[in-house]
Amino acid sequence: MRKKLLTLVITLLTFALPTMAIVNGRSLNKTLEDLSEELQADYLLRSESQTLFNADYESQRQRMIEVIKESNELDLLLYTQELNMTFDMAYALKKVTTEYKDFSKDRRPYDRFVNDLDYEIERYARLIEALRRLPPVLRKVDVDIVPDSLLYRNDSIDRHFMKLASKLEREVISISSTDTTEESPFRLDKVGEAYRDSCFHYASELLKMYADNRDIVILDSTHYQGAYLRMKEAYDYAELRYRDLERYVFYDGQTSMLTILSDPQYYWDRMISNLHEQYDFDELDEHHEQVQDSIAAGAAPPSPEDGDAFYGNLSRKGVNAILVIAIGVQLVALVLVWLIIYVILWLIGRFVKPKRYFDSRQLPIFAMLIGTFLYFLTFALLWTGGEYVQMGVKHVNTFLWLLIAIFGSLLLRVKPDQVRNGLRLYVPAISIALLVIICRIIFIPDRLLTILLPPFLLLVVLRQLVFCIRENGRATGIDSMLGWVSLAIYLTAFCFSFFGFTFVALLILVWWYFQLAVLLAVACLLDLLRRYKERWLDKRVDAMRKRINYVTGPDRESLLFGATWFYDLIRQVGLPVLGILSLPMCIHLSLNIFDFNDLYIKFYHEPFVQLVDKEGFETLRISVQSVVRLFILFFIVRYLNRAVHAIWQYARYASFMRKNNRTSIRANEINLSLGNSIISVLIWLSYIIVVVEVWSIPVGSLSLVAGGLSAGIGLAMKDILNNFIYGIQLMGGRLRVGDWIECEGVRGSVVAINYQCVQVETIDGTEMSFLNSSLFGKNFTNLTRNNSYEKTSIVVGVSYGTDVQKVRDVLVEAMQQMRTKDKYGREIVDPKYGIYVVVDKMNDSSVDLAVKQFVLVAERIGYVDRAKEVIYNALKEAGITIPFPQCDVHLINEKN
Repeated sequence: MRKKLLTLVITLLTFALPTMAIVNGRSLNKTLEDLSEELQADYLLRSESQTLFNADYESQRQRMIEVIKESNELDLLLYTQELNMTFDMAYALKKVTTEYKDFSKDRRPYDRFVNDLDYEIERYARLIEALRRLPPVLRKVDVDIVPDSLLYRNDSIDRHFMKLASKLEREVISISSTDTTEESPFRLDKVGEAYRDSCFHYASELLKMYADNRDIVILDSTHYQGAYLRMKEAYDYAELRYRDLERYVFYDGQTSMLTILSDPQYYWDRMISNLHEQYDFDELDEHHEQVQDSIAAGAAPPSPEDGDAFYGNLSRKGVNAILVIAIGVQLVALVLVWLIIYVILWLIGRFVKPKRYFDSRQLPIFAMLIGTFLYFLTFALLWTGGEYVQMGVKHVNTFLWLLIAIFGSLLLRVKPDQVRNGLRLYVPAISIALLVIICRIIFIPDRLLTILLPPFLLLVVLRQLVFCIRENGRATGIDSMLGWVSLAIYLTAFCFSFFGFTFVALLILVWWYFQLAVLLAVACLLDLLRRYKERWLDKRVDAMRKRINYVTGPDRESLLFGATWFYDLIRQVGLPVLGILSLPMCIHLSLNIFDFNDLYIKFYHEPFVQLVDKEGFETLRISVQSVVRLFILFFIVRYLNRAVHAIWQYARYASFMRKNNRTSIRANEINLSLGNSIISVLIWLSYIIVVVEVWSIPVGSLSLVAGGLSAGIGLAMKDILNNFIYGIQLMGGRLRVGDWIECEGVRGSVVAINYQCVQVETIDGTEMSFLNSSLFGKNFTNLTRNNSYEKTSIVVGVSYGTDVQKVRDVLVEAMQQMRTKDKYGREIVDPKYGIYVVVDKMNDSSVDLAVKQFVLVAERIGYVDRAKEVIYNALKEAGITIPFPQCDVHLINEKN
């Protein structure tokens, strides 16, 4: 720490020396000495930087030359493409667009460089002029040291001041500008002149460096501007051709099958002619002979990385022929790898017999999975070559990854006896994807696709229909469903290709191949989640359920989020997000196969709803990208809402038990309604704010609309607002879920409280809803608000003449068995008051006694039913009669 501080102090003192020399009145000679040392250090540093600048300049110059050459090549490539060669045209357009964007991105900021150099040039030029004016004034500066165009002469400065100076000032300036060294009151000594000459030398050299660099930068900027204009011209033309290509693919279409069938020989001949124009295999023989002759002469064999040496003088047709052979070799190599891996696994299974780990029925697909993965590693990491080779590698790697996804999904989630059934349903998808990849790599002519694709798809549709029917019930439900969906996709693609929209059909097929791989991956993840839940999660949930013994029922189940949070995160957020992202992602991948990236940008990024007001401000901006992001955010917010609710509930329970020194909590004893409502409102309100921001919805217009609506429908919403306000009051503590209430003679338990009504389950099992305003207007009774006990009277009649005290003793003793506890350990009968018997009424036929007690409201109904049976049995065993209704008739004989 001390070393760093010392270094910092020394550095500050070093930079402060020139300033101190001026401030503290140090001698001019010392100032010139320090300035000379600083200029010398700057000169040495700049000399080293100049070497790097020259190297960078040479690199940029070579890059500029390459750009100009590429621009010329791209012009020739672009302007020679025919519209009916879609793959060639798409490749040329993409190459031009990519090169232009890369060039624009890497373009150096020449304006900033020139401004920085102008600043340095002016600074050093003025420093030189200041040094020249130190007495004795240098009347003439050597042209070899400083160019005349960069010197600031006295006369120019004098003329500048002469315009605004007074007569006396002009006379003083004139005398000072013609002053001689003998007449000057101050002059440098010999040492000062030597330092001045040293400063003058280094400043002049630095000035020349900056001036030379400025000339180089301006020259480079001129060349780059010319290259940029040429590439911009090609890019603008490519944009127009992109529009023509999109119209050709999506609107105009190609030749329909009906037109081809009207004159098949004509279109067949044209297809053969296009094949000859696109491929020339005879040229490969000549090229091979040239390569062999050069090798025999001692030259090294050409490498695919060196495009010019490898392809030699091959024409475009020869290069396309090489691509056809290369893709054939790759397919044969992939099949050979599959066979080798299968033989190795078969030998392992025969001698080691690992039946515990995998079934022999899984062996073929397991071999294809491992073989595809190994081939991918070899092909992706070790294969190198020119531009065409790299393009082919990219497309083949995409196909291999999708094979791995399909094979892996079948192997992980499907039973061994159903693997082959599922694979049969996906063979057409794999075949179609391979066909499209091959057509893209070898630049197949449009007419060949137009003639051969519809019959091929018709065979695929028929084959898929047969296997969907045959494998129904044999394959898994997911595989069968995807098989039928695939059949619908193939049929749709066949219809498009039959009516001439061949490339639309190819896009649909490629999209479904990508989408199918994603769906199988999701199905595999769901299966893995199911296994995880059955094997580990259920045990953790049961263990946590046993640990959480202080609450029961739904309250305890909501606290299990602590054990299921990761499972819920994957199932409720991860998988839905993957499903949402899969659609645009698969569309992007399918369009990228045909180099239609600009079309994807229009589809995904550009808004499909864009409204502006009269002043030009956006009032609404909705794009597919924004919709996708908001859907993803919806699932995240929903999960976050649940997580915060669980954390709040756990914290509330812990605080309650700690505050009241409790180890258990009765159901609905704590009011969570208001807290849960506030959490939900805050979280979802934040989501709404994000929606407003993403869709550029102006807040001012929302407030204006809200004001108009409040004025127009405020009266109609009066009851709704009242219910909302009363609902907040109820959730604030006046009512809780689980409370027993009585309103208008209806008794029941509260099952839900929201902002409009309260839902109550009555004693007869029905469910009723009371508006919040009606509860307040009708003065409902909360039976469990205070202590959850309700006074209960059970009336029983005995005959006149019965000993009341005896009856009281019998009933009190018999009712002691009713003093039990509920499931939470509370006394059903309030021990504070107990059970007592009083005389209620003296009726015509009996003396009515009332058995009185305070009973838990939630237990009252069952308690009364059981208590009546206990009272009846006790009176019967004691011989106390419960009289029937009696009526004494007295006959009066009246004598006339």
